[in-house]
Amino acid sequence: MNRTHETLIFDFDESTGHAVGTTTILDERRMPPEFTTHGKHALYARRVDAWWKGRAIPSTRDGINRVLADLRLSSTVELLNHTRGLSLSDQYWVREANDDVRWQDVNFFTNAFPEQLGYALLSERSSSHQFSFNAPDTSTGGDLPKRWAIGADGTRLLIKGGRTGQEPINELIATRLAARLHIPAVHYTLGEYDNRPVSICAEMLSYTEELISAWQALGTVKQNNRLSARDQWIAAAVAMGADAKQVSDATDDWLLIDWLMRNTDRHYNNFALIRDVETFQTRPAPVFDTGTSLWAGQLRITNADYRTRPFYVTTKSPTARRQLHLIRNWSRYDLDSLNDWPEEAAHHLRTYGLISDARIQLIRQALQERVEQAKQASVRRSPAA
Repeated sequence: MNRTHETLIFDFDESTGHAVGTTTILDERRMPPEFTTHGKHALYARRVDAWWKGRAIPSTRDGINRVLADLRLSSTVELLNHTRGLSLSDQYWVREANDDVRWQDVNFFTNAFPEQLGYALLSERSSSHQFSFNAPDTSTGGDLPKRWAIGADGTRLLIKGGRTGQEPINELIATRLAARLHIPAVHYTLGEYDNRPVSICAEMLSYTEELISAWQALGTVKQNNRLSARDQWIAAAVAMGADAKQVSDATDDWLLIDWLMRNTDRHYNNFALIRDVETFQTRPAPVFDTGTSLWAGQLRITNADYRTRPFYVTTKSPTARRQLHLIRNWSRYDLDSLNDWPEEAAHHLRTYGLISDARIQLIRQALQERVEQAKQASVRRSPAA
């Protein structure tokens, strides 16, 4: 199912827990992107199993083995098997073909869901297995611990922890940086959970929208070896219905944010498109997931070049400065608005007292250098130059 639309039919063997046989397409345009490869449909049992497994919590999620042991489950897929696969990242779900259950009655966008599983996933304490698994947490990706909650006004909130304690602070700093540059970005705030810092953001999707990662979009089209990795992504986004200039500008946005923040973990699953599954209108997603930045977890603060993702991945030479020069439209940015940003970032890094003042000062100085390097890059790429 894609929201209220029947999309695919497949046979399922309950004794083995796997799809079997072939599938039948009911609604081609609303199929999950993973069922289209290089422009052609790829529909068979193993692909259905792979799609379902891909909806489960990654086995690399921090602390997930403890949670599975507490819940007496063998894998995150087994956890997902207790649910309909409902998510707050898209509109897909499964039901038996003769079942009359309605989307309106089960979706997590408008219906309440139990939060005990989320507490277990984000907490370091042991949990009881005596609660419902029917929650969006079973289908939420990413390696950092996180959970979904419902705010007092009904807003769906994603609460995410970190590995060093600095990542949630970095998300706040990235939010403030994007605001200075008038870049659309998910709005993160800081909070505390289980005596640890967490970032909090509201659901970025509406009741009828889905998030399509760059990895999903790229998988649906045939690769054009004449295009750069950046242009390949834009072409895939256009094939999904997005506007080329909007996608190009949005790509410039996260390239600039990542340079300034020294983000080392921008990959094809954390920049994306947002598509309305009813109208098929498609737009770039705002910037999100910038926590692995500002030298978090690293011993030395240095502005030496470094290997980064996604457009240049090589084991032979650093690539961050090459990605900076992929920005095409510098005229959209007022870089002078960043003159005092390093000091603001340093102020936020002092939150909770987790980072020494000497280290914060080194980060502040390094950020000043990165701002100046961005200004130099903008001059070299300006039309007048």
